[in-house]
Amino acid sequence: MTRAFLFLTGLVLGFSPGESVLAPPAIGAKAPEFAIPNIDGQRHSLYGNKGRKAIVVVFISTDCPIANLYIPTLVELHKKYASKGVQFLAVNSNDQDSFADVVTHARERKVPFPVLKDSDHRAADALGARRNPEAFLLDSGFVIRYCGRIDDQYGYTFRRPAPTQTELKDALDDLLAGKPVRTPVTEVRGCLIGRDKK
Repeated sequence: MTRAFLFLTGLVLGFSPGESVLAPPAIGAKAPEFAIPNIDGQRHSLYGNKGRKAIVVVFISTDCPIANLYIPTLVELHKKYASKGVQFLAVNSNDQDSFADVVTHARERKVPFPVLKDSDHRAADALGARRNPEAFLLDSGFVIRYCGRIDDQYGYTFRRPAPTQTELKDALDDLLAGKPVRTPVTEVRGCLIGRDKK
């Protein structure tokens, strides 16, 4: 069997090399620190966002259709919540995406918040991320309060005119209001994070 065949089989069956060894932190656990470069080549530390009321980490890729459909949604959420003390971070952990690919992708789409390249899966492993676009909401102490999808507008076989469920937005609203997140975990539909090297 070739590596390509194994990779494609993994995509069909819903797993990727190394995925089974991931142990994501539980809701209520503190996210581990990671520091990886942004598209300007500067190292960006997760814990460097101290002082924010919340941090949203979303895993993206350059070629995943569902992840790309959600870029405008993330930009709009950033515009709405940045003034409320929320920091958005986009992380590309895919082996198939080069640093140059990530830079071009972010600049073409005019992403207004930091886009980071996670070449050795440090961030993805720290959070247990498996898919693009998978979102993690952390509170001011870097405790995980939500993980899952952004909303239900896009899926493998559908595109709704508008979402009927807005879990990431709802989680942000709950957290900023000092309330427990009403739905702390949801299933993510999207492309598996490319982990060919594992």
